[in-house]
Formats: sequence, structure tokens, C-alpha cells
Amino acid sequence: MKHRIKLVAAAVAASGVAAIASPALAVSYASNVTKTGTTVNFILNSPADILSYSINGGAPVTLDGTTKGAKTFNLTSASDTFSIIADRTDATGYSVKTGNTIAGGTSALFAASDEGGLRTISDDTSVLNRFNSPRGISVSNNPNAPNFGTTYVANSNTGALVASGTYPARTLAGEGLYALRSDGSDAYGFADAGQNPMIDGFPAWSTNPGPTAPTGLNSPFRPYVASDGSVYVSDYSDLNGSVIQIAPNLSTGINVLPGFTGVTPLPSGQNHGSTTSVHVEGSLAGGNLKVFTVDEDLTTNHLTGAGSTTDSNSLWQYDIGSGPFPSAVTPTKIASVLTPGAATDMQRGADGKWYLSQYRAGALNSPTLFVLSPDGSTVLFNSLLATRTLTANPTADRDILQYAQGMAVSPDQNWLALVLNNSDIAVLPLVDGVPDLANRRVVGTAPDIVSGRDIAFDAAGNIHYVSSGQGLYRVIAPGGHSLATTTWNGTSYAFNVQTITPPVGLPGDFNGDSKVDGADFLLWQRGGSPTPLSTADLDTWKANFGTSAATPAASAVPEPASIVGGLTAAAFGMLALRRRQVKK
Repeated sequence: MKHRIKLVAAAVAASGVAAIASPALAVSYASNVTKTGTTVNFILNSPADILSYSINGGAPVTLDGTTKGAKTFNLTSASDTFSIIADRTDATGYSVKTGNTIAGGTSALFAASDEGGLRTISDDTSVLNRFNSPRGISVSNNPNAPNFGTTYVANSNTGALVASGTYPARTLAGEGLYALRSDGSDAYGFADAGQNPMIDGFPAWSTNPGPTAPTGLNSPFRPYVASDGSVYVSDYSDLNGSVIQIAPNLSTGINVLPGFTGVTPLPSGQNHGSTTSVHVEGSLAGGNLKVFTVDEDLTTNHLTGAGSTTDSNSLWQYDIGSGPFPSAVTPTKIASVLTPGAATDMQRGADGKWYLSQYRAGALNSPTLFVLSPDGSTVLFNSLLATRTLTANPTADRDILQYAQGMAVSPDQNWLALVLNNSDIAVLPLVDGVPDLANRRVVGTAPDIVSGRDIAFDAAGNIHYVSSGQGLYRVIAPGGHSLATTTWNGTSYAFNVQTITPPVGLPGDFNGDSKVDGADFLLWQRGGSPTPLSTADLDTWKANFGTSAATPAASAVPEPASIVGGLTAAAFGMLALRRRQVKK
């Protein structure tokens, strides 16, 4: 591989074509951006091909993007506006099918599926990525939040992990929350001590006001990072069933809803039971806070003394407004489509649609995933019915998605991701918010081991997941060519990811910049053309070198033959060397 890079670099240098950086491994983006006077600091989540900044809309200035981590630059005036742009191209990722098939079966998808590419951008050798009992994960995705890009992992038990292969040993000293920056560094310096802020005078996840200490298996459970950076945590245990709000730096916490425990009947004055998931909109400061939960225990009868006693696992809405916490407000039931007793998850898409899932291993005729209209009144998608339609088998009793443990919807609502019980990741395109089951793909994460637990997207579209079976937290990338821009307009931050697709009708333009030049050759040599490292793609590039969207191939001004010849000779030399290396 080193010889190959040197050959291409030499050819590019000889041709006079500007080289671009060697490949990084993700959708790269600037997170945790802070401006102090004229100094701007940020964290780059992973290496970028090109990392630059622009002040007041001026010409871009290149920064060193070859390494992830803390970066800085200076403005000319404290009133300047700026943008930080991370340009990244990767041929492999979950959005890119490999051409292979992954078999279906128990703990996986229940049907053979196309394979999606695996591009891991986290570091399995980092001790900070090892967790013995992870139950939930969420990422702060608002660029104006103080913790933009920070990942929170809920770990429900203390314990030790032994070293295995490249995985280091780790002993987790506290059950609670852990926080990592986008580059994988320790966000607040807590190391192996899970944070467990005092709630109403006692630590919610280590003792309980009742007679019995919690077992810890599902306490805490899934976190959700709200737009202001606050972390809301669901608790699925019977003894600590609750929703808790925790400060972004994990220093303090408070009950969102009154009381603990999630048994039936519920304690007097308690408006909730055990919660498997939480979603938050608005804020206390804005006077418009809404908290949504899926509740394992709460029924209509608990709230009214009449009505259904069997509508547990419903989706509930708490209109809390300006508070205070804990809020005794009576919730409104939005929908009741999940099976009582099932392990569940809940997400909301950017357009307001609800995504509800349930894990029922081995159950027959049981849908795994529902998509509901924003008001919850209409079921737009039922994965068991979709399975029957796709397989043309109206009596099929196994849902293809049956072994999904947790789910996540991408911020742009283009993708639905599922962490499977065997720790693989299933990814489905969303069409108008509805999953395209036929075009699903599965990313084999290895090792396939029970149990995958939870999954989340970051703002840039990278997938974050945790698996208690693997004992790992990992991040995987979508692949493709992206430009991620974090902008300060003088008042607030904005974030945008642009996916670049090569224009139709311009052969050889592999990076989609509307011209065929040396940058496309470099993308070809690292496997980023439609048919990676093929002589056919190389020939297409050679035949169209020098063309642009405004200059059709037939009328292009010929480029010096020495440039194309030099690059092509290097390419064929590289291929020959690669074949010799393979034969060895």
C-alpha cells in the first residue's frame, strides 16, 4: 500500500496537478465550536480530505485535517463571521452496497439482505469505548448546544471487561452516564466513573427510597439529548422507573416526573411507570416543553380510574410548558400500537412522524416496527404487513425486522437504522419518512454476538451504536462524498451536510465537482470510483480528462498528453504492483 501511494503521489507531483489528502474514514465535521474573542476552537471528529475555514465569506484557508481532535484558528475581529468546512470522500460505508449478501436467521434480520459497507471510525483499541452493560446512546446534534457532537452512553452496571485481542481491559466503577467528544476523547474527565447525579436526595441508579436496591440491569436505560443540550434519561427498571433531566456536563439532575418505581398499580400521585424511551421538544426556558415517553406500566385506568387497563406500552405526551420539575401534569395518550410487556423503542422524525418498535424474539405474527402520522392517528407502515407484501406471502408469520433491539432516524430523515440482537446494523432508506424494506442492507459489525442494545445518528449522519455482547461503543460512516459546514453568522451557529453526487452525463467525474481532473484520478486510486480500482473506470477518466460541465467532451481543450500519460502509467504500474503483492 505504501508503494502504491508513493507512485501516485510522484505522478501527480510531476503532472503539476494539486494533490489532496489521503483518505480519512468518515463524514467529518466540526463539533463543539467555541468563539472567545478572536479565537475559534473546535473538535474535528475524524480526519478530513480537506479542512478549511472562511472568514466573512472570504477565500477558504486550509487547516491541517489529517488528524482528528482539537483545532483552532484566529479571526481578525471579534465581530467576524466564519464557516468551517470538512470535505470527505469515502468509497465504503453503510449507504454503499458491497454486492455481497448477508444471510438471515435468528438474532439477525429474518431474511437474506444486501450487505452495506463497514467503515468504522471509532477506535476499538480505546479503553473509553469499552462498556460492560450499555443500555442506551444519544448524540447532541444542535450546533448551538454547548455539547454539540458529544455522545452519551448509559451503562447500567459496574464491572470489569477483560482484554481480548485488540480490545483493552476496563473496569467501570459506577453505573450511570458516560460522555465522549466526537473525536472519542473523554468529554468531562470522568474516566471510568459513570456519573450518577443526586436526584431528590438520593442517587437514582444506586439506591432507592423503597425497601430493595435496584438490580441495575435497565437502570439507567436510553438517554435523549434535547436541543438545549440537556440529557433526558429513561429508566426501564421497576424500582427506579422514571425520567430524569441531567445537565450537559453530568453534574446535576432532577426528576422530570414525580416519584419512582414502575410497578402496577402505580403509587398514588405518580403519572408514569417504567419508561423505555424519551423524546423532548421545546424547553422550560421557552415555556413550551413537551416530553414524550413510551411507558411499560402506565394505562388509561391509572390516570382516570376508568378506561383501559391493558394499554401499557403506549406513547404519551406530557405538556409541561415552563414547569416546574417534577411535573404532575396529566399526560395525553398519542397512540397504543405496541404489545404490553414487549421491550420497546421510540423516535420522532424531522417531519413529525413517529417510529415505534418492539423486540419480541421468536414471536409469530408480531410486527416489529410501526410508523405513525404526527398525531398518532394513522399507521403509515407496519413491518409485518410490509414483509408479507415484499415476499408475496400474505400469511408470512415472521417479520423480516423481528430481531431489532433499538432504532434511530437520521436528522435528514433519509435513513432508519436498527441495531440487531446479534450486534449487526440494518439500514433502510426512508421514502417520505416510510421505510423501503426492499432496499434494506445489513452491515456486519463483527463479532456477531448477543446483544446489540441501542443506536443513534450524529448530525453528520454517522451511526453510533452500543453492544453489551461486544462490550463496545462504535461509530460507523455512511460513505460517499460529503461537505459538512459549521457556520457562525454573528448570532448563532448552523450546521449543514451536503452529499455530492457526480453529475449525470460527465463520465470520469468521480468526485462530483463538475470537472474531470487529477482529483478524480486520486479518488479512483483509493477505490472511490463506481467500480473501485477498475481499468474501465480509469479508461473513462483518461478519455474525459480536462472536460467540465460547461465543456463537453467533444469540444474539450486537450490537456497535455504528458499529464494523462504520466498519471495513467503510474496507475497501471500501481495495478501491476498490486497484483504482484496479491500473488505473494
